[in-house]
Amino acid sequence: MRKIITVIIAGLLAACKSHPTGEPFPSFDILLIDSATRLNTASIKEGNPIVLLYFSPDCEHCQKETEAILRHMPSMKEAHFYFVTNDPFDKLKTFNGYYKIDNYPNVTLGWDDRFFLLRYFKGIYPPYLVLYDRHKHQKAAYQGDTSVDTIISFINRL
Repeated sequence: MRKIITVIIAGLLAACKSHPTGEPFPSFDILLIDSATRLNTASIKEGNPIVLLYFSPDCEHCQKETEAILRHMPSMKEAHFYFVTNDPFDKLKTFNGYYKIDNYPNVTLGWDDRFFLLRYFKGIYPPYLVLYDRHKHQKAAYQGDTSVDTIISFINRL
């Protein structure tokens, strides 16, 4: 029984970080909320911490994570946030209408219509949050709810 519990705990801990630290920010296209502009993430310049949030507009945990991030945005304005989903685009637009995310200059909201993040991070489910340093290298990844204090602490350390 003890071995089974150990294996389960090890599996859960491994799920928290699905990509090794130091990996570069992946290059992929996202369709922006204006439904006309495609952003290739390779064009994102270095200089600010990056927070990538893979989310689902219908996910309660994602909604709570979004609310917490937006509530604390004044403490995190130095970072750039990329909220990305592969759920239907109309759900993304409804999500934006409710949270007014496009009103935040340091947040980019987009649609991963090619399911890149699911293939790249293998086995993730929303919310999945990845923290990148100023040089676009991964420093941490979290599956499930992530404390805003964790995000703020990361941003302040850089």
